[in-house]
Amino acid sequence: MIEKEILEYAGKKQMMLQGKALEALAKSIDYKKILDSLEIENAFMVTEEIVSQKNALLKEAPKSKVKQRVAVTGTAKGFKPRAKDMEPNFRIMKELDVTGQSCSEGKVSDFMHLFRSKFEALSGMLKNRHHLAPKPIKRLNGVAKNEKVDVVGMVYEQWTSKNGHLAFRIEDLEDKCVVLVMKNDPKLTEIAAHIMLDDVIGVKGVKFGDQFLIAKEILWPDLPMRPAKTSERKVSLASISDLHVGSKLFLEKDFYRFLDWINGRIGSEKEKEKVGNIKYLLVVGDNVDGIGIYPKQFDELNIRDINKQYDKFTKMMMEIPDYIEVIICPGQHDAVRWADPKPAIPKEFVKELSDRENFHFIGSPGWVEIEGLKTLLYHGDSLHDLISKMSFLKSSKPEDATVELLKKRDLMSAYGLRHPYVPEKKDFMIVREEPDLVFLGDMHHSGFANYRGTTVIHNGTWQAQTDYQVKLGHTPTPGLVPIIDLHTRKINQTRFIGNEADV
Repeated sequence: MIEKEILEYAGKKQMMLQGKALEALAKSIDYKKILDSLEIENAFMVTEEIVSQKNALLKEAPKSKVKQRVAVTGTAKGFKPRAKDMEPNFRIMKELDVTGQSCSEGKVSDFMHLFRSKFEALSGMLKNRHHLAPKPIKRLNGVAKNEKVDVVGMVYEQWTSKNGHLAFRIEDLEDKCVVLVMKNDPKLTEIAAHIMLDDVIGVKGVKFGDQFLIAKEILWPDLPMRPAKTSERKVSLASISDLHVGSKLFLEKDFYRFLDWINGRIGSEKEKEKVGNIKYLLVVGDNVDGIGIYPKQFDELNIRDINKQYDKFTKMMMEIPDYIEVIICPGQHDAVRWADPKPAIPKEFVKELSDRENFHFIGSPGWVEIEGLKTLLYHGDSLHDLISKMSFLKSSKPEDATVELLKKRDLMSAYGLRHPYVPEKKDFMIVREEPDLVFLGDMHHSGFANYRGTTVIHNGTWQAQTDYQVKLGHTPTPGLVPIIDLHTRKINQTRFIGNEADV
């Protein structure tokens, strides 16, 4: 009976069992955990040897513990951080996190529901935010030629007409029409250049023909104009991402310098005072380098087991002082699905950290309210597609690309490009709240922007320049840690790279 269950479970994961692998799985501690971990590693053929290795790792796994705080013995003697005496004030906004809420079956109906819910949410924002009086597209037939009219639609086709005008076919839930941006309107043409497929836009225009409009104004869901909100308490937040633990290019010595710094073991008195105000640390994805993420990756790893990569990551993160609340989201190199939205890293990979009271794992995108400030964490996978489609955006200024997404109120650049998305019942990629802070990684390049009351922070990396980045001409900014004073919203950075270190 157990062997039949194993075969069915392996079949669902499209895996083949070789030789005595079935017998070994039947005798293992937990065959589901073994096959689950192999699925994450993109395994196809399962051998007896692989099962034995995985089973040995399960035997070595630490037993479950009650959540606890464990003081870091390496904290510098005499270091008295202010933040240690502060009670944490944060809330994970689980209602906006796919973790534990993923229920997509990948059916056509799921895709239809995704785009319908996206249109309804973003069109609602447009109607509430702008002086729009949109008509359903199907009612354009009742509008006289040359009469002004407003519509809201989702872009599903775009082209340049034979006369050089930009054309967009947009649709609402019932009908579609063509919107033309005239080439002799340079200001509007520049705005229209920001439009991508699947964007939901508002159009103020003039009817030109049946189901045909000439645009006079294009509107985005966008964020409202508002002042930057600050915390009542004087407290700080630090942010890191893209450690890529397990890669030969992981800058381990420099990261340990960061750990010395956050424990008050190095740095001037002024620097230690700054460190002592840090109550929160955000870790924004690609915590490990993963296995089989890209061709020939195996040759570029110095830790070739996903569990051991997380063991190393855990060992280092345990050095973070226990009074600091650590919030961690995944990236595409982590042991989660490649597609967005990503659920939190499974507990089995980070069990020791999960058992600690000050470590919290969320999805990507994920939301946390910290000291009254709504904070969005997103690893940033969709930025690659966005930057590749818009010539005016650059990898060296990823913050500009993030502002584009905030204007659209949507973290999904477009469906059907390089990066995949899961059609969940609820669209977790929509920026439903008005974020005060937005943290991203992935691009390996630090950057900051302020947009309509929102502060955008792009983390750098802890990985040296890869061969792929050399080919692209992309120069990363490793070892930079931004620290945000939440009371003033002032940002400064500390550098931890070799002789260039600021501490």
